[in-house]
Amino acid sequence: MYQVDFYEDRDGYSDVAEYVHQLDQSKQKQDKQVLTKISYQLALLEQLGNQMGMPQSRFLKGYRHPLLELRPLPERFFYAGWKKDRYVILSHYTKKSDKTDPREIEKALDRLDDWLERNK
Repeated sequence: MYQVDFYEDRDGYSDVAEYVHQLDQSKQKQDKQVLTKISYQLALLEQLGNQMGMPQSRFLKGYRHPLLELRPLPERFFYAGWKKDRYVILSHYTKKSDKTDPREIEKALDRLDDWLERNK
């Protein structure tokens, strides 16, 4: 079993947790469907860790830290392993094209730098 944390900034705010909370509070059918997909994939991550593969998870190659993405369409959640049995969900965005937005990757990497610095 693995533990999954949500990235929080220095003030304790997590836009990922806020987004999931907004989906949970929404009355729209589409939001509930996205929440169901996210919940399912987070549960898989807790159970399988790095054994989880496509189509739910994908390793992104060539960056300064090992970075992965959960893929509950149309959303993307960047995450990384830290410590032996823990993962941190760094950020999310709605994917609108076939290519992953490099600005979103850089945002996730910057957050991972911050997380690792504060959680030594």
